[in-house]
Amino acid sequence: MTAPHAPSMAFHRNWIGLLEALVRHLPNAYTWRKNGALMVRTGWRLAVFNGAVLEDADQLTAQTLQDYAAPFAALGLPYSVQICAPSAQPPQMALFQAARFTELLCDPLMLCERDLDLPAIAPEVRVRFVQDAADQALYKRLVLEGFEMVGDSAEEFLNVLLSMAEGRHVVAWLGEQPCGAGSLALCGGVAGVYNVTTLPFARRRGVAAAMMQALHARARAEGYSGTALAASSMGAPLYRRLGYHADGYQLAYIPLKDYF
Repeated sequence: MTAPHAPSMAFHRNWIGLLEALVRHLPNAYTWRKNGALMVRTGWRLAVFNGAVLEDADQLTAQTLQDYAAPFAALGLPYSVQICAPSAQPPQMALFQAARFTELLCDPLMLCERDLDLPAIAPEVRVRFVQDAADQALYKRLVLEGFEMVGDSAEEFLNVLLSMAEGRHVVAWLGEQPCGAGSLALCGGVAGVYNVTTLPFARRRGVAAAMMQALHARARAEGYSGTALAASSMGAPLYRRLGYHADGYQLAYIPLKDYF
């Protein structure tokens, strides 16, 4: 990972590695390289899992954008073109707008390469790594409920994530009640944190901080300098308090006809 004073794209590298790992578990999925981008076809009806992920946003042109879109438009799959940039409004936005693409997501990326600054955590909070089929079922239930995820593709994504050798997953309890889950994906030379969620009844009790500590410590114990993540608006304040700093933005654009 590079110095924290400039966007290192740590999570972006992890995301590219994760997509490459995911398709190895899907019978009809594949990836290929084209004009400086990883091209991904999972077949899921989710735009973030089909399309082009650019390794360098500065390489985007009107022609390459058209080239990235063509195979997915021909297949009729939802797809996106994804970039990482220092700003939430990168110069490439004009290219997307001219080609009638709209922004699907713009997630702030964060990185921590030292021990976390942990708050006091209630003694009734327990976290453990997923160990067996019962833990896997609990993890899936908590993630689906916590993020209000629906559909076969969402559950299949979690099934694949749980089956990957690169994955490390936790579940959490508040007293006797299961209340949270989260994942670590060791891909692309980076430890990336995903799916950290706490059910509403257990929020602001230190559950998310305890899960983050478990995942971050596991990454460092396995030789990684730290962890990177894409923050939600709800999670970003917590991550800043834990010691994460800004590391750019991950943006995904989709054609307007797939949006409306």
